[in-house]
Amino acid sequence: MNKDQVKGTIDDVAGRAKRQFGEWTGDTNAQMEGLGQQVKGKAEKAWGTAKDAVRDGKEQVKGKVKKAWEMTDDGVRDGKQEAKRRQEAEQMHEGGDLDPVYQSGPGQSSPGQGIQRVE
Repeated sequence: MNKDQVKGTIDDVAGRAKRQFGEWTGDTNAQMEGLGQQVKGKAEKAWGTAKDAVRDGKEQVKGKVKKAWEMTDDGVRDGKQEAKRRQEAEQMHEGGDLDPVYQSGPGQSSPGQGIQRVE
């Protein structure tokens, strides 16, 4: 494993943690930064894999470059899926498609009794 692969792994893991933290806290900036760092990490790992392949010789180059390409492709696909998920969540939020609001009926004093759904 070369330094590009190590750095890529670190960026991938750190980006995943940052994205997850952003999801837990609702911080979309942290989510997007984390996603970007993950993609960067996957690309760095792919670059390191390609560099190793060149050192290993011509016959092994094809297989390792293919693996590097697949790793980069996975990162791009993950990014597209995350962007789509965010867009759908934003559309639901903007469209008011969140949990229904419940309201007590007139003259109801105890919680849970006479709850009516407001539409």
